[in-house]
Amino acid sequence: MSVAFRALFVGERSETFALLERMLEDSDVQIDEVVDHEGLLASAARRTPDIVVFALGDLEQLAQSCRTLKANPATVLVPLLVLARSTRQRMAVFDAGVDDLLTHQVRREELLIRVHALLRASAARRQLAAEQVAAEVKQREQIRAAFRRYISPKLADRILETPELRDSVFAGSNIRADAAVMFADMRGFTGISERLPPAQVVELLNEFFACLTSITFEYDGTVFNMAGDSLMVGFGVPVEQSDGARRAVLAARGMLEQFQVLADKWKARHDIDTGLGIGINVGEVIAGNVGSPAYMSYTIIGDTVNVASRLGQRARAGEMLFSEAVKKALDADGFDVEALALPPLILRGRSNPIDIFCIPTVQRVDFRPN
Repeated sequence: MSVAFRALFVGERSETFALLERMLEDSDVQIDEVVDHEGLLASAARRTPDIVVFALGDLEQLAQSCRTLKANPATVLVPLLVLARSTRQRMAVFDAGVDDLLTHQVRREELLIRVHALLRASAARRQLAAEQVAAEVKQREQIRAAFRRYISPKLADRILETPELRDSVFAGSNIRADAAVMFADMRGFTGISERLPPAQVVELLNEFFACLTSITFEYDGTVFNMAGDSLMVGFGVPVEQSDGARRAVLAARGMLEQFQVLADKWKARHDIDTGLGIGINVGEVIAGNVGSPAYMSYTIIGDTVNVASRLGQRARAGEMLFSEAVKKALDADGFDVEALALPPLILRGRSNPIDIFCIPTVQRVDFRPN
């Protein structure tokens, strides 16, 4: 009969070994190697056995060997069998961690049946474990692929590899965090929509969002919303970033520069005028899933978000407006952006004015509100 399974015998070449060798003769199970307890792990590392058979000796030594095998990912599912002279120490043997015990009085047919039962159970557990791993890998890749649409690949991998972050994001629990929030709004979009066919408007919006999201990911930001001609981005949430304000300002600079290149192309291609206005604020936000049972969206909310949105709406094309809170965060970070202080601004719905600053570009222009 051809050999299908390899057995590793642990013990001396004594009566127990001779009994096992005789009973396995002409079967599909073959004793592949004989080792002592000290050589067990090295042998299993060289060639993982299908089953390990112990000659009963010192119980503490047996227990230690069982623990070693169960702690090793390569041998954790390998069945463990003990051959003993009697069942007197049966309970202690099972307590040591073995899967089955047979005595020297066992018949050959029963030994082979019990061995094959252990092998089948082990194969089923391995198959189940492999399917679970494959399912987890597939789910992980699906989550990573979806998540990377909104978060930089580096940040997505960090979240997926950190159990606490992964659980908080995907379990839908709310996160309270200090974040830098940015709104980037296209100027002149209404005029574009009136002049161009819908298909071309969609094409321009895709170019617009592709440009801005690539820069967002460059600075490890998170895209929380795309609506119409506006993009909402967060830095420092869901992953904490102590330099969120700096990242936001640098990303905004990159967006203003790169979008100007895009706007020039649109001007040459479609004879349209457009620009980009950006508003930034820092402060406490709540991140979590918002919506109904039928549709949920992972987003950020709070007064910090509202102020950033208003600043984004007020910024002229080619202009970055940010709050005093951003200026203080940049100063604390030692990052001088040569910002220009503007007159305090009263935002709709707020009784007290806020101090604001801007970083204009040479392309700054005024557009009529959309």
